[in-house]
Amino acid sequence: MTQAINFFTDDDNLSNEVAFDPWRKLASDWLFNFNSARTRDNYRRAILFFFRFVDLHPEAVSQSDVLRFRYIMEGENYREGTINQRLAAISSFFAAAIERGLRADNPANAVKRKAVNPYGKATFLEAEQDLQLLQAVDRNTAKGKRDYAILLIFLTTAVRVDAVANLRMKDFRQQGDTAFMQYKNKGGEIVEKKLQPLLIAALVEYLDTRSDLLPDSPVFVASDLGKRGIEHLHGQQESEKLLSSRSIQRMVQDYADLAFGQGHGITPHSLRHTAAMNAITNGASVIEVSRLLRHKNMRVTTIYVQHVSDKADEAISEKLARRYSNTDLC
Repeated sequence: MTQAINFFTDDDNLSNEVAFDPWRKLASDWLFNFNSARTRDNYRRAILFFFRFVDLHPEAVSQSDVLRFRYIMEGENYREGTINQRLAAISSFFAAAIERGLRADNPANAVKRKAVNPYGKATFLEAEQDLQLLQAVDRNTAKGKRDYAILLIFLTTAVRVDAVANLRMKDFRQQGDTAFMQYKNKGGEIVEKKLQPLLIAALVEYLDTRSDLLPDSPVFVASDLGKRGIEHLHGQQESEKLLSSRSIQRMVQDYADLAFGQGHGITPHSLRHTAAMNAITNGASVIEVSRLLRHKNMRVTTIYVQHVSDKADEAISEKLARRYSNTDLC
């Protein structure tokens, strides 16, 4: 293992020479300068992967090394997003090194990244499918009331799955007959959204099934079946187990299976995408949808507009096809 990799470990037995090396301090400061724990973890793994590959001290890394790294990843069929994330981590690390005066150049600067359309293959619900999904929920049970509220949050606020999973009672604020929901957005930004009466009613109906709610209580918790599964796996009883992002993803998939059959590809992000599509088709501007989604780059939002345009093209094609459907050609 190279000394460079040691900069990204927490081994207290490292020699003083390594422990006090400015590169090790840079590695620590660079990582913890990111607000998101997920970004820190992803970038840490990316930079470790790179240094294991090149087996060089950061001072010795050249642009050729980064180009070779990208070439090998492409040859091993890594996804474009994975390649770009690793290149972004390398570039960010060496940019920090330049600021510290540890290097004069960034070897990743001129290394081109793969062109990626982040929503090019994104799924979303079409026509009345969002209503079909909601109708698949049995709202006569506590679990059904919970799941219905979760689906409505996605479809009316367009938040990401982590925002829903991490909600606590203290994240709601009431102002007269109006209610607001606060959550941490991607990148650590704190966002507050006004809740619509339909969603408020669904949340109240679900929360009425709960008891002893405190400010720190998780809003969405595992069902009785889920708690029994936790007890079976871990040998401990859980009265208020926060519903994880993965559990929410499975829940959305299960209802989509029920409503549409398997092979649909619907995820919580599909519901976020659906909310944006519905907003655009109901007259919202790109600026308004960009704000709804909290996109930092409006070019990403325009992809939703393209999807709406694609749907319009399909409708025109259907009209053209009808011209020939009742002829001798068919």
